[in-house]
Amino acid sequence: MADGHRERSTMVGQLTNRVLLVDDAPVIRKLISGYLVAAGYVVRTAVDGLNALEELRAGLPDLIISDLNMPRMSGVEFLKVVRKRFPQIRVIAISALAADEIPKEVPADAYYYKSGFGFDPLLQTVLDLTRKPAPRTARPRIDYKPVPARWDGDGHYDVRCPDCMRSIKVPRDPKLIHRELTTTCSDCRGVIRLLGDDGDSRAGEPAGVSSNV
Repeated sequence: MADGHRERSTMVGQLTNRVLLVDDAPVIRKLISGYLVAAGYVVRTAVDGLNALEELRAGLPDLIISDLNMPRMSGVEFLKVVRKRFPQIRVIAISALAADEIPKEVPADAYYYKSGFGFDPLLQTVLDLTRKPAPRTARPRIDYKPVPARWDGDGHYDVRCPDCMRSIKVPRDPKLIHRELTTTCSDCRGVIRLLGDDGDSRAGEPAGVSSNV
């Protein structure tokens, strides 16, 4: 009876924990998400780092499980963005590489080796991490202040996206420059507000745009 009560209490606790699973392999996403859902976790999935950033805009999870080798935005780059923007979120890196082959700069709280011998160790790691207090303090949410733009002299502005933290090029479009205050990141589809030298949240003519990114 006591064991049954403890099991139900664990399940109820897990239902409050949200997990974002990021992996470009459909089979892996299906298998791991199935294990997690069966264990009582609320799971969302993404196919790569850029897709995962879109999911984060919809709401922050308590834990992220991310593969490292993915197209468009690798897990290494994605986890660096997460650690800088959302340091309070626990992260598990998963890979087919052995632990000693993982780049030392990967910012993860734990690592799971995809050995093909089941996911029980991963589930235990998820349980252990979600039971612990947040290891780092949350940073203030991005307020999406206008970002400076630099004219590259070749028909584009260089700007840095506050979402994916990548530097991108925005074409010189008269409608965008003179009448629109925002553009969309070509990589993560995040909204970018442009700032001109006059401080009016508008990118001006090439000679009047901020020289710093």
